[in-house]
Amino acid sequence: MKKIFNFITLILISSILISCGKNEDKNVLNIYTWESFIPEEVIENFEKETNIHVNISFYDTNDIMMTKLLSGVKGEYDIVSPSTDFVELMIEANLLQKLDKKKLNEVFSNLDEELNLYEYAKIYDPNLQYSIPYGFFATGITVNKSRVKEYRKDLSIFLDQRYSGKMTMLDDGRELIGVALQNLGYNSDSSSDKELEEAKNYLISMKKNLAKYDSSIYGKGLATGEFFISHGYPDVFYEIEDNEFENFEYFLPKGAMMYIDSMAILKDGKNKENAYKFLKYLYKPENFKYTFEKFRQIPVVKGVYKLSDVKPILKKEEIIKNAKLPKKLSVDAKYKQDKIFNEIKLSK
Repeated sequence: MKKIFNFITLILISSILISCGKNEDKNVLNIYTWESFIPEEVIENFEKETNIHVNISFYDTNDIMMTKLLSGVKGEYDIVSPSTDFVELMIEANLLQKLDKKKLNEVFSNLDEELNLYEYAKIYDPNLQYSIPYGFFATGITVNKSRVKEYRKDLSIFLDQRYSGKMTMLDDGRELIGVALQNLGYNSDSSSDKELEEAKNYLISMKKNLAKYDSSIYGKGLATGEFFISHGYPDVFYEIEDNEFENFEYFLPKGAMMYIDSMAILKDGKNKENAYKFLKYLYKPENFKYTFEKFRQIPVVKGVYKLSDVKPILKKEEIIKNAKLPKKLSVDAKYKQDKIFNEIKLSK
């Protein structure tokens, strides 16, 4: 009798725990994304409106994100934010959920046709079946004009010894080797030993003037005056007051790496319905306005400009003219570029 009671009790407890777990799932959304990528106002307002609690985890590079997702993590995250060249890799790895566009009809109808997002998507996600564009911009170079009085608007700025020890470049082999290759007139997905060797030597010639490779705090360093010049994203503009903007310039060197960061739903995510709710909320013009005002990048959603007095850091024409959207790396190119990046970092 005691054994039967214990067995029945165990079943009841298990049922209660499972039921609680399901209730928790209905009120939770787990996002794996870039740091500060989604404005706090969006998260807070979404939680208030839906009573869904949002958990956010961050990564510094696409490689880190992919490594974690491929390491055996199952169902830990619902939404992820891959760059275009990684969207294709994630589709091939069966990591992404094919989107139910009936649930996202308003989202896709809100995308700005003038950006030709479907045309760009042909090289990484034809017809945008697995991803939604979120950011339209390009990796560039930020200069503190109060510290740097004259400079060339080109990648060769990092060869200027006058600013040695006051410059940084991204700690990201894909970005670094990609811009060097494109600056030299090659494709960023090159696996040519000759072209890669040329790019490696070019980057090594710049390394002696760098304070470090950094993908995390260079924006703060620019804002405090620790660094004068940084290759990366326009992070300094998120660290300073509006009246300080005129002290900094963000420009695109020849061969800049365009990026269309995306939002996607993971195939093994446990809270897909909540993911759909969040994406529908995020892409409403009145909510996407917060993303635009925080990052000052080209909004992919129509009608956002009318809701804000903020101007983008760059015009879309500058991006289209000076930047190129990278394709995914082949296995051979990935191996060679990773190897070369390690050689660059270890060089003296």
